Amino acid sequence: MIVAGDGIAVDGAGSPSNPLVITAKPAPLVVADSSCITLSGGGTTTAPLTALPRLDSNPGNLLKCGPNGLIVSGGTGGTVATACGLTGDGSTGSPVSAAVSPWPFACSLDSAGGLVYCDSTGKLRSEPRGRVQYVAAFDLVTTPATVVPAGTTAIVNRSLAITNPDTCRSGLAIVNADVDIDLQLPANSGAGYGFNGDAMLYLGNGGSSTVTSAHVQVSKTWRVAVGAGATVSQPMTVEVGRGFGNARYTRIQWSIRSFLFVL
Repeated sequence: MIVAGDGIAVDGAGSPSNPLVITAKPAPLVVADSSCITLSGGGTTTAPLTALPRLDSNPGNLLKCGPNGLIVSGGTGGTVATACGLTGDGSTGSPVSAAVSPWPFACSLDSAGGLVYCDSTGKLRSEPRGRVQYVAAFDLVTTPATVVPAGTTAIVNRSLAITNPDTCRSGLAIVNADVDIDLQLPANSGAGYGFNGDAMLYLGNGGSSTVTSAHVQVSKTWRVAVGAGATVSQPMTVEVGRGFGNARYTRIQWSIRSFLFVL
């Protein structure tokens, strides 16, 4: 006894006059349309399976099905309209490209030109813009006449916070500091002053009368590297010393200024 399984058909008795015939019995083809494809036909020789694209009837849809495949309709020949920043219409003779200006500099565009980037929203962005920042601290203090000690002594302790607002690149700060102190110098006396450990000035009176309000403004400039998004504290310590003969100070003027460049 022969029993046919799924998809198989058995016919005949198995005798010489009625032999067994085993044939395939195709299962029915089940298909379903999608939102963009329509299927028709049963998948047989007489009714082959056919897939056709489903085209949106919205007037803004420029696609249509032609004899050789999908084409852009509307009589534009596949061209597009461009707006600010783009040129060309997308045709073979006028491809869409960025609208650019000639490089007007003597240096090489390949080595000196900046770059353009695409952000998370699809907008084009340039390299970070350059920044310049100015900060300063200063004071003028009048004090009762105070004897200048022989040893170096700090009389003002201040600092200037220099913050780099750019979180991408480090910056270079040009820092200038100056100090001006009024000295009273009796006969045969002297004193000096400076800042940040540098004794920058000494004044002496070898005469026979008192010199009042003797002063010279001293200054120093240096550069300070400030990392991306970082803050550097630049100290300003005003110092007096080398005093003798009852030399005194009466006024202290100081300033510290920073010009930060991020390029």
